[in-house]
Amino acid sequence: MQLAPATAAGQSLELPPDTVHTVFRSDTVPGFGAVGGVASDALGYVYVADFRNAVWRVDPDGRLEKLADGLYGASGNTVGPRGYLWQSSFHGNYVSRISRTGEVETWVDEGLSGPVGIAADSEGHLYVCNCTGGTISRVGADRVAQTFARSELLACPNGITFDDRGDLYVVSFNNTLVVRITPDGEVSRFAEVPGAGGNGHITFARGGFYVTKLRGHQAFRVGRDGTVRVVAGTGEAGEDDGPALSATLTRPNGIAMDATGKSLWVNDLEVGSGLGVGPSVVTLRRIRLVTLADVLGRVDAEDGVEALRAAYAAYREGRPDDDSTGEAIALAFQWMSTGRVAAGVALHEMNAASFPEHAGAQFNLGEAYRYTGQTERAVARYRRVLELEPDHAQAPPGGDRTGSRSPASPGTRCGWRRDGRRRRRGPLPIAPGPSPPTSCP
Repeated sequence: MQLAPATAAGQSLELPPDTVHTVFRSDTVPGFGAVGGVASDALGYVYVADFRNAVWRVDPDGRLEKLADGLYGASGNTVGPRGYLWQSSFHGNYVSRISRTGEVETWVDEGLSGPVGIAADSEGHLYVCNCTGGTISRVGADRVAQTFARSELLACPNGITFDDRGDLYVVSFNNTLVVRITPDGEVSRFAEVPGAGGNGHITFARGGFYVTKLRGHQAFRVGRDGTVRVVAGTGEAGEDDGPALSATLTRPNGIAMDATGKSLWVNDLEVGSGLGVGPSVVTLRRIRLVTLADVLGRVDAEDGVEALRAAYAAYREGRPDDDSTGEAIALAFQWMSTGRVAAGVALHEMNAASFPEHAGAQFNLGEAYRYTGQTERAVARYRRVLELEPDHAQAPPGGDRTGSRSPASPGTRCGWRRDGRRRRRGPLPIAPGPSPPTSCP
């Protein structure tokens, strides 16, 4: 992360760097293989496939256990909406469903060709990368694999993820492209990740895409506009921890965001061929990303709103393409509920100004205004929400819901996702983002 200068309470403010930390090396774990996919779930567990026979699970306290065995080239994986792990077996040309207690069931074993990455939508349909076949398959409830997308842009498709708008994004092992696939299967070029060799895997979080470059020894972020920046690694192979841009990675492959939206999990192939045979050493790395809450938390409450605005500006300057809306909403209401009302309202204002097309940011600014008795401003925000989303679940017709002074109560009716947007039918974000806000959108 680039340092972004700002001023808070008369002092120079610099954003702290993202950091890389090694969680384990497989030479201390008997029976661990090479590098397959990495997935995470809503409870904080991380799943690491070893491209041989097994899937391993790291619990929220960092303890490692073997979850499932008897696979055949355990490669890409994902956690579905009901908590099952969907796991590809590259050499066996099949996909398994693995329960949370480790029971393995073959889900589909026909119609796949070198399956690797998997993405699951909210209905449990699977989209599978066929590396050998050069296609993307869709697997429905009938467990039948059908070709969903085919293109010369797919060159051993390896990693796949949904964004929050219903499109799929795919990276290939044998080229440097990120491609977009629409719900009707249309494939187009989206971005290119620089560096040596092809790409590893991809995940969507915080409003952008994170991609590993296996032969390039780096991890990247790709923004909505296709711009690319390095997240971790110098481009030289190594296993040095520390600030992310000076830390080193070695053939990073799988990548997943944890449930908090703060940490990326990446598996490195430190030693070995990567083919699932022969001796190998794998390291699991945690890339801790600096969040908006980290930066604003460094501002003393006594420094006042202007210091808070300076810190927010520094974060936005350093991370202009991060979607921090949900995190800002949650933090703002937390402050308001603990007596920091002016700071909470100011954060809502900054959030709404940074994301003028985000209905949730606009609505919750209206809620903050309503709570503090600023009726005209609240109504203006609600009307803006209705311009953005005429069928918005909470904003009233005409924009006037100012009869009550309390912000809307949180609950299941709010329908919040962890990325701060209102839940709708369609693909689930594979890697959840920040915690939901405390008021409905």
